Amino acid sequence: MSTAQPHPSAKRPAGITEVAKHAGVSPGTVSNVLNRPERVAAPTRARVEAAIAELDYVRNSSGSSLRSGRSDAVGLLVLDVTNPFFTEVARGMEDEAAEAGLAVLLLNSAESGSRQRRNLRLLAEQRAAGAVVMPVDDDLSDLLWLHRQGVPWVALDRGDVPEDVGCSVSVDNHAGGLAAGRHLVGLGHERITFLTGPPAIEQVRRRHDGLRDAFAEADLDPDGSISVIELPQLNPEQGEGAVDAALAGGPRQRSTAVMCANDQLALGFMKGLGRRGLRVPDDISVIGYDNVDVASLVHPGLTTVAQPTYELGRTAMRLLRAQLDDPDHRHQRLLFSPELVLRGSTAAHRP
Repeated sequence: MSTAQPHPSAKRPAGITEVAKHAGVSPGTVSNVLNRPERVAAPTRARVEAAIAELDYVRNSSGSSLRSGRSDAVGLLVLDVTNPFFTEVARGMEDEAAEAGLAVLLLNSAESGSRQRRNLRLLAEQRAAGAVVMPVDDDLSDLLWLHRQGVPWVALDRGDVPEDVGCSVSVDNHAGGLAAGRHLVGLGHERITFLTGPPAIEQVRRRHDGLRDAFAEADLDPDGSISVIELPQLNPEQGEGAVDAALAGGPRQRSTAVMCANDQLALGFMKGLGRRGLRVPDDISVIGYDNVDVASLVHPGLTTVAQPTYELGRTAMRLLRAQLDDPDHRHQRLLFSPELVLRGSTAAHRP
């Protein structure tokens, strides 16, 4: 049996001792340059920094993490990493984290409670400085467990977290559903389908509530006007696969418009309609939720409810930083307002 040999170009990375020898100083001086540069005279500091650059030295943070009890990384746990909504959230969070010298670890729960627990345990084991979490359901026990492990957290896009439990940053999902519903009612649509995910997801549940309230205020019976199709996940494949169910009953009986709980479902649904020879909005209107970038690139453009995704991420990280800086930080619950964005996928109903 042969034994694998290291690549000929591989070499052991330089350590503090080598940097100190190269700069002609003690290892303690190198440590001060790395951690307390204000204690080192400028000429000496410049000599050490030059040695660090020449030797391509990379500091090992594991020791300092053990001493401080936490790393320089924070976690971002989302429901679906393939959803562009979370890309913008991550960008906002990372920009804010970078200002504090923190790195962001992106984790995916895939809308699974067991994966959520496993990922949060991983963050605790890695001594993460904190976490921003979009919970998979109403059960906050995983987040409370994380707090008991000494890892502060902020709930993302969840507006029902009590302030005595933790911080939260969310968008008014009821207002978003209400705006979408009013738009469809105003266009004369009195029979629609709501394409949604598991009702355990608080966001989609609140959007549904807002949609129902829009029909009720127009003196239309929500139960008779809105058909609901619940899907196991909120992705384009599920949206495309739901087309036949939404079209059941034929042209005279089916819904004249479809509201989707997110843009991923809406884009998949529009693709499925196109494959069946149906036109949007001539044959059926479609409205989404989130306003991901591609919503403006498809034809027709997708009417949707926009969320301030970048600001969500940045604000969540700002609240997390406040907790890291002050253990007695007072929890906050911040709520953003959504905005209806009109494009070509919705039009007046023509009987």
